[in-house]
Amino acid sequence: MNAPQDAAKLLVHYRGLRQWIEKVEGMGELLKVDGASWDAEMGAITHMLTEKSGGTAPAILFDNVPGYPSGFRTLYGELSSIKRIALTLGLPLEHGRKVDVVKQYHDRMRNLKPIAPRWVNDGPILQNVLEGDAVDVLKFPVPRHHEADKARFIGTADCVMTQDPDAGWFNLGAYRSQVYDARRIGCQITEGKHGRVHRDKYFERGQSMKVVILVGQDPLLFLLSGSPLPEGSELDIAGGMRGEPLDVVRGPYTGFPIPADCEIAIEGECVPGEVLPEGPFGEWMGYYSDDSVPRPYVNVKTILYRNNPILCCAPQHKPVDETGLLKGIAGAAEIWRSLEACGVPDVLGVWNHEGAPATRFTVVQIRQRYPGHARQALHIAAACQGGAYNGKWTVVVDDDIDAGDIDQVLWAMGTRFDPISGIDTIQKAWSSKRDPMYLPGNFNNRVLIDACMPYNMKLAGTFPKVVDVSSNLRSALRVKFPQVFAGR
Repeated sequence: MNAPQDAAKLLVHYRGLRQWIEKVEGMGELLKVDGASWDAEMGAITHMLTEKSGGTAPAILFDNVPGYPSGFRTLYGELSSIKRIALTLGLPLEHGRKVDVVKQYHDRMRNLKPIAPRWVNDGPILQNVLEGDAVDVLKFPVPRHHEADKARFIGTADCVMTQDPDAGWFNLGAYRSQVYDARRIGCQITEGKHGRVHRDKYFERGQSMKVVILVGQDPLLFLLSGSPLPEGSELDIAGGMRGEPLDVVRGPYTGFPIPADCEIAIEGECVPGEVLPEGPFGEWMGYYSDDSVPRPYVNVKTILYRNNPILCCAPQHKPVDETGLLKGIAGAAEIWRSLEACGVPDVLGVWNHEGAPATRFTVVQIRQRYPGHARQALHIAAACQGGAYNGKWTVVVDDDIDAGDIDQVLWAMGTRFDPISGIDTIQKAWSSKRDPMYLPGNFNNRVLIDACMPYNMKLAGTFPKVVDVSSNLRSALRVKFPQVFAGR
């Protein structure tokens, strides 16, 4: 098969959220639930189905929400399975190791050619446009996701679009949006994130910042918005992954490029000095560790939505949840990119373990080539863009350890790691109040674990021999006894 055909096979072939849902239903990974309340029930159902699913939880489409018209739906758990993430990214649905998905994603991003959006004059998102007194974000079944949440949050699986005031490029970031009333919603953005940098630039100049919040969109845009990508528009990256530009309409208030097939888009502005208490919210680390503090909010100017709109939701909760999985895969691919960019050879796998969650526990698998190779990989993985935000544990393992298999990783940590010589630390790293152990100033400390065989012993062949089954015998037995190993 030639290269162009291979590239074509890896394109994202569905178009928009509704085609994605059709594909997921065809895969047997969609659950439809009628009658669940917006008040904690939808979030709790998702939590209960996801927490011990082992990456097999369904996407859940809630309809007939009490108090709302039939057809005003919510979608939870979009990306809580590796297979659905692969579908979203246009990757093969089957994989041998979990790190294979990261490798394929990394390869895609390394060779990707961004394609800018295409402006069009019409699209389903313009079927309904609310302005002036008609604006009401509670027209949709906005959930209170957790029992201890103090408010309803319309933006959890969202894409907040901001524009750099100097370079003019558009960023998409997944920042939570609390509902205060019909025309005011929050927009919590952590320091250092692109959307926060944009807002800081506007506010430093005494200017308001226009914003678009997509709360029902192609899951690819949500995945990219939650990824630690370098500067550059996620809309262009999505176009490159589809092999064609996204059709966008011009927002009537902001003039921003709004995806024409989006479900719900909210336009507004943030004004310097206008703040409201924001939070608390049950966050992705599994705690209410971020207190309610005054934060800038969005004055809603227009709401655009399709007929029978679908509100996308991602209620973070204690692991395992979809946020940990999607952040983990996207972050691992960026860490892999940084390792290679820094010249680290023979990187065989990177995985962020969901239970930690996500980038809190990163494992890098290498084939050791020289003294210090393992430590080099450790420090780059912990400090690069993909691993810098809110990391805690970074572990490096040998080529015979599957980075995505936590049992193998713990075995390596238990038998190849020395607590005195095999450990490094980083102090005052980039954190946030989502970390219940954050330090004043939003710092944290990191631990780096070298769980590789000591290089001198590996080189000399003096490290004890591993008890295992050879690859040749494994292959022969799978051929001889296919019924024994079917599906394993």
